[in-house]
Amino acid sequence: MINKLIFNLGFWLFIWLIFAFSLMRFEPLENSTLIASIIVFPLIIPVYIHNFLFNYFIFRKQYILYSITTLAIIAFFGYIINEFQQFFEPEGSSETYVALIFIFMLYTGARYFRMGTLQQMRIKEEEEKRIKAEMELKEMEAKQASAELNLLKSQVNPHFLFNSLNSIYSLILSNSDIAADAVLKLSDLMRYLLESSTKRKVLVKHEFDFLQNYIDLEIIRIGKKANVSSRFEGDISGKIISPLLLLPFIENCFKHGIGIMSSDNNIEISVIMSGDKLMLKTVNNLVPDRKGSFKKSGTGIENVKKRLRLLYAGRHQLEINNDGQRFMLDLSIEI
Repeated sequence: MINKLIFNLGFWLFIWLIFAFSLMRFEPLENSTLIASIIVFPLIIPVYIHNFLFNYFIFRKQYILYSITTLAIIAFFGYIINEFQQFFEPEGSSETYVALIFIFMLYTGARYFRMGTLQQMRIKEEEEKRIKAEMELKEMEAKQASAELNLLKSQVNPHFLFNSLNSIYSLILSNSDIAADAVLKLSDLMRYLLESSTKRKVLVKHEFDFLQNYIDLEIIRIGKKANVSSRFEGDISGKIISPLLLLPFIENCFKHGIGIMSSDNNIEISVIMSGDKLMLKTVNNLVPDRKGSFKKSGTGIENVKKRLRLLYAGRHQLEINNDGQRFMLDLSIEI
């Protein structure tokens, strides 16, 4: 409301000053201000009447009615204002009709220019608010994702340590020399776990070394109880990946693939880097006495699925199959 009042006062003051300064070239200051007032002030009423009719008819697309009423206003007020000005300035020349048309156009143009400017300012302000809200939302989502990732990593470490300590305990009971080698490997593995758990990305080379050490540790533990084949291939120079993504899948092979009959225990692990795509394939038989209770994915795999959705949304494919005899996993990640 205040802005509208300021706009209208400013508009008429501007018009009055134009006429006043124009007349000062021919008339004294007092006369020029008086004549400017006689010219400008009578125009105010018809301008606002025209403004009302413009809004009423133009928005309803009643252009003919608008034209008729505008001509009527110009004719009526032109005559009245002309008589009024002739009364005060009998010798002055009047172009009231032209002045009315000019002021109608000027006021309407100025008004809609102001409205357009205000609209643009509002749009810009809303856009800035939207961008700020989106940035705050993304920041909040990033913090939430980071907190969830840290939680998932914290769940991986105790799980891995628990399994490894059980393995070493079994080795100590059977062969102390192999146990010593296993302890060294576990030390390297735990060092990597501690270092990588604080990082968002690690070199694929380091992750491959870690997984190979883990497989070696498991082979030491199980001895001849299973046939284990593993291969790590591809150009991994300069490639990076989120740490500890593949471990739960490989852990799962040894957790569910070792039964009493060594001839039935076969584990195949393949990790291949092709361009920017990392592919993991695992195959292991299912222990007969666990078939009934075996689930496609345990806590570890569910955790890594969540991490994949957070870190590689739309850039990974995971397929898990269980035919009752074998558990097969196929994962590809664009890194």
